[in-house]
Formats: sequence, C-alpha cells, structure tokens
Amino acid sequence: MSITARPAPNAAPARLKVRKSIDSLSAQELADFRRAVKQALALNDKRGFDYFASWHGVPFGWCQHHDPLFLPWHRAYLYWLELALQSEVPGVTLPWWDWSKDATIPSAYSSAQADGEVNVLAKAPIKAFNTTSKSGWPTETSRAPGEVPQTPGPPYQQEWAYAMKATTYSDFSQRIWTVHDTVHVWVGGTFAQVDWAAYDPLFFAHHANVDRAWRIWQAAHPGANPPANILDESLQTDPAMKVQATLDVHQLGYEYAGTQSTVPGSA
Repeated sequence: MSITARPAPNAAPARLKVRKSIDSLSAQELADFRRAVKQALALNDKRGFDYFASWHGVPFGWCQHHDPLFLPWHRAYLYWLELALQSEVPGVTLPWWDWSKDATIPSAYSSAQADGEVNVLAKAPIKAFNTTSKSGWPTETSRAPGEVPQTPGPPYQQEWAYAMKATTYSDFSQRIWTVHDTVHVWVGGTFAQVDWAAYDPLFFAHHANVDRAWRIWQAAHPGANPPANILDESLQTDPAMKVQATLDVHQLGYEYAGTQSTVPGSA
C-alpha cells in the first residue's frame, strides 16, 4: 500500500510506503516481511540484521533513552533498518504491534512455526556484530511475558490515552517512554534487557508503535517539536542523521495506516 504525497509545484509526486499493523498484513505481505528478516539475519556485514541490532545494545550501545533524543533516535533507527530490509525484499515495511489494544504478543511473532518453517519472528540468534561473545552472554533471544508480577500486562489503553493528552513534546516523550519501558519489562527475557532487546524482531514492532504514537501526537500538535537546542544535533546512527531530519515522516518516505487517534464523540 502506498500514498501519494502532495508535491511542491513542478515536483514529481512522491510515493510513501505505509507501515501497517502486524494484524492487518496480508498473507503475502507477512511472508515477504519474514523473508526480508530471514535474509537480513543471514548477512554478516553492515547490511545485516545483527549489525542493526548491535546499534542498540551490545556492542555499540548507541541508543538514547529517558531524554529528549529518545524519539528522534529510535525513529532514525527504524528508518535505516527498514531501508536495509527493503534492499532485501523491495516494498516491505516495518509492521507495528498495537499494545494499546492487544492483550498478547501477536501470533505472527509468537508462533514457533510459519508456513512449515521456523518462524524467524519468534526468536533470533544473538550475534554481536564483529564481537567475540563473552561467557554468560545469551546466544538467542528469549521472552517470558508476565515474569515480573508487579508489571501490568497489556493492553495499555489508558497509558496511550494519557500520553496523547500531553501538550508539550517533553511531556509526551516522557509519557510514551514510560509505557515503552513497561512493555519491555512485561515481555521479559532478553527483550527486557537493553543489551539484547534489539536482537528480537519483536523489538521493531514495539518501537514502530512508539513511533506511530509520536506521529499521531505530532499530527495533533503541529510545531510541538523537540527543544530547539537539539534540532541540529547529530544522532549516533550509521549514517548519522540530525534530529531535525526525523521530524517529518513524509520526508523519510513513510506513513502509518491509521494515523488518527480517537476523539470524543459518537461518530
């Protein structure tokens, strides 16, 4: 699915890729996405899944959390990974897991088998890029939903609604990263550990939903940007991207299916 963006005068129309809910992908779209992930997992260079996973935790640790760069850094992160997957299977996009409505991990990510093969979205090997594994490091991703009893499970509808009521970027960022953290802890296993979380394909469905939340909130609050003093800051990605370049998803070539949040009323 694609959307035609309104071009500037005399400019050619731009086709936007649309990121969809994992539950709304067609069978072919899901098969294509799995194929892209499988092929990226087989690569041992800077085009591979392991290289991108290494950005977030071990060995590079470039991720930003609990600060104003949280949303821009992860948006850039998803952008570069999505381009890498599209180089494997043209047209694929990162799906999102709507934990504001879903009470469980989607079956596309939890079923052990898919189309008669091992489901590459259920778990993945942990191979820190160009790094020798150390004693005690996990060798594959794991999950243990609900292993921390005091952490509430999904759906996180109230937390989503609270984030959407924020009137400033700072408040929205803090509110959405709080529920983001809760999701990581609830899923458990390596998904709850910064060092290893991004080796799990579910990580990117989770963060696509965080990015979608920001996109919806941005649409409702035009001009409510990150602090001006960080807009020219370069995010630690490969290649680097400035915060300013992450603010408009259309400039990054994508949109979300269903960018509107609910509003009061009967219709």
